Amino acid sequence: MKKILFTILILIFGAVPSFAEEKLLIIYLYNKNSPYLKEIENKIIKNKYLAKRIQKNFNFKKIQIGTQQAEDFVKKFKIKEKEGVYFIDFSAGEVLYSLTDLSKPCRCANLINYFSRKLHKKNIDPDRYLYLAEKWGAYTRKVEKEYLF
Repeated sequence: MKKILFTILILIFGAVPSFAEEKLLIIYLYNKNSPYLKEIENKIIKNKYLAKRIQKNFNFKKIQIGTQQAEDFVKKFKIKEKEGVYFIDFSAGEVLYSLTDLSKPCRCANLINYFSRKLHKKNIDPDRYLYLAEKWGAYTRKVEKEYLF
């Protein structure tokens, strides 16, 4: 009886992870002396609202360019070794969006919002979403202590 119960429990706990949806992967490739590194850390990673959203919806990794880990990442996803933020569907092995212009950290924040709301699965174009978010000033100002999105 104990063996049957043990087998059933193993099957249940083994099947549960297969029903769970895999999180998207966010890779931040950075140069050691990058002018954007501190800005991305302060405005994205240390932002309470965005940090919660990242932790809940993504696997986030910071990788320094020039390391073995960066080389492996570049080879695996067939991209240039260039500083940027990459949104990746790891299970499909494809880069969903790459943001290499880091002069506007609000674009990165808007993309975090876009992918955490799974708008890519609803066939909403990320570039169109970014255009509208920037037009409305999302993440560049606050409204009643809440972000616009």
